[in-house]
Amino acid sequence: MIRLALIGCGRVAAAYPEVMPRVQRAAMTATADSDRARATRMATELDAELSATSLDELLDSHADAFDAVLINTPNDSHAALTQRAAEAGKHVLVAPPLGLSLAQADAAIEACGAAGVRLMVGEAARFKPYQQTIKSNLDSGNLGELGLLRMHRWEPPVTGGWGRWELDPERSGGLLLRQAVQELDTATWFFGGLPNSVYALGRTRSSADLPVSDEVLIHLGFEGGGMAVIDYTTTLPAGDAYASLEAIGSTGAAYADDHHNMQLLYGGGRPSGMKTGQGQGYLVAQLEEFAQAIEQGREPAISGADGRSVIQIATTAGESMRSGRAARLTGDGYALV
Repeated sequence: MIRLALIGCGRVAAAYPEVMPRVQRAAMTATADSDRARATRMATELDAELSATSLDELLDSHADAFDAVLINTPNDSHAALTQRAAEAGKHVLVAPPLGLSLAQADAAIEACGAAGVRLMVGEAARFKPYQQTIKSNLDSGNLGELGLLRMHRWEPPVTGGWGRWELDPERSGGLLLRQAVQELDTATWFFGGLPNSVYALGRTRSSADLPVSDEVLIHLGFEGGGMAVIDYTTTLPAGDAYASLEAIGSTGAAYADDHHNMQLLYGGGRPSGMKTGQGQGYLVAQLEEFAQAIEQGREPAISGADGRSVIQIATTAGESMRSGRAARLTGDGYALV
């Protein structure tokens, strides 16, 4: 049984009390948050024995109580906390992005490699059933050669319910590293590598005293002529978000959305409606994969290198947005053309 410490108990971590009882290979034994009361509440909900105000406090006083950490803190702290945990011999599952720059990502990867600990980037969307199904059909050849991947994610403005750091591009990385990492990771996973070209358009507005990038369109070109088109916006009216994915191959196609649909139930009498969704099973699968990788001493399904690739593409997309130019892969990096 892998013992986990949850570092960061805010909005992103709210699902864990529901998820952890379903995880077979791991248990939460500690929590940490800069808000001690919040850390204590989360520990109670998770039946964890320990709580603290920081990873450092846990390591100083209770290092023997956990084997690995789940980092769900503000984005600008991910790389440093990953390094700190690795230096203490703890395995790391870190929410994306791994860092806000390639230098930060490289330092985190190097620290985990030097310490011999497992590093997994928490791109949970890979474990959603529809993504698993599409990926398996691509790998088996049922869809032929992937030619076009279209992904849309539309959400209300990122104001209410979001922390101030999430609205600050200096701390969050802006829309590209705060949110669009999910779609960028899916594209590299489905196509099996980095794109040869990157082009992005975006629009920026202001929210209070902070600039918030609220719309981006990204085109990725891959070897063999395949392409991914990512449309991400936070301009919907208040209400539910919407996401969809379409993969078109040379011999078949697949479509999926976020399943936020109202299903009509009828069993006699008055019909009723049931709102459906994807549930939390994908988070269970993610935690099981992390724990199993630790037990088996192997690389997790989503490695530090995978996380680095997403940062590289997001950074390049940002450069493309600012310059109005496309970028092409040259050697190990991208150059504007």
